[in-house]
Amino acid sequence: MPRGTFRSTVLLLAATVTAASMTACSVIRPGARASAANVAARGDTTAMLDVVLELTNPGKTEIELVHYDYTITLADGSSYDGRWAALRALPPGQTVTATVPAIVPNASATAGARWTVRGTVSYRDPQSFARILYEAGILKTESSFDGEGAVAESPK
Repeated sequence: MPRGTFRSTVLLLAATVTAASMTACSVIRPGARASAANVAARGDTTAMLDVVLELTNPGKTEIELVHYDYTITLADGSSYDGRWAALRALPPGQTVTATVPAIVPNASATAGARWTVRGTVSYRDPQSFARILYEAGILKTESSFDGEGAVAESPK
């Protein structure tokens, strides 16, 4: 590789990293927390829990939510790792709820059983230059969430 081409590549890379770090600071990060885990359905051996997430957009522009990655663990040690497509936008200045599923052993999902959940929600700001960096895989935009509580039967 000619010396001039190598130097141009290094300068371009440095400019991209600088732009990514400056843009990352300007992207509004949504707030997220898990607030409930409700039994949505029961089978012979498994139960489906609906894990309720509360998502807040403190910014002035819409934030496109991409997906959730999460792990819910019950008091008896059973757990579920999941990835769920968000398929929604988070309106500016608002809080919305989202529900993600978890399949656990039926015996573990008894009413009152303790649960903890940890995860991330990935997002992109459709109004920002950061979206280009996100699409290129240079910028990772994620917000962490967690929560704990007692399993509840879904209201009928």
